[in-house]
Amino acid sequence: MDVLGTVLDYSKRLQKITLMLSKNINASTLSQEQVWDILNGGRIDEAKLVKFWAAYGRYLLFTLAFGLGVLITLLFTSAGTAPIKAQKHLDLQVAATVIPTEPVKPDFSRTNLFKYIQESGILCAQVVYAQAELESAFLSAGSSTKTNNLFGMRYPGQRKTTAIGLYLQGKDTIIYGTRAELRPYLKKATYAVYAHWTDAVDDYKLWQDYSFKTRAKYIEFLSRNYATAPEYAARIHEMVHNK
Repeated sequence: MDVLGTVLDYSKRLQKITLMLSKNINASTLSQEQVWDILNGGRIDEAKLVKFWAAYGRYLLFTLAFGLGVLITLLFTSAGTAPIKAQKHLDLQVAATVIPTEPVKPDFSRTNLFKYIQESGILCAQVVYAQAELESAFLSAGSSTKTNNLFGMRYPGQRKTTAIGLYLQGKDTIIYGTRAELRPYLKKATYAVYAHWTDAVDDYKLWQDYSFKTRAKYIEFLSRNYATAPEYAARIHEMVHNK
């Protein structure tokens, strides 16, 4: 009989003992001889037991050691991966609940307006602040209440802009769209429309940057093509900034 057959045979005999005990048979009534009879189908002596162990003992020990090794490996593996899986699940939950939000823009007030003009790096902040009062009465006059257009800015045809649409003067109509979509209307008197009053300030900054950049290029052009005096551009620049 091979090792597997022997193990299966002993397993069946152990089941017999379990069955007997399950029928309320007191374990103390089973003598050692009866247990050996059930396990071996008859009496067994020590010599036969020693012979059996010599033949199959090493296989049984190897099987037992291998089984314990596999069990320990599985326990350590499950213990090590469980926290990682739990952490990944937690990270996914956190990522799913984090919803990006846009920064809250300030409400309009004269104090907030002047502060925002200064923080935007606009030149001559006090002059620009005065323009807001002159052009729109601080968003309380005319179409500015609908367009958020603080400074009466026209919708630009070329430079960058924060405007999202234009206002058709005389028709009291607002048209939203991209520059390409709005281009057919630019031949008429149109004013820029902004989503928020801070966008009007940002657009004024873009207009300043574009205008001064264009002025510098034009002065440089005059220096190269209009006059031969080397100090011509410097004198023009000084005269413009001193006014």
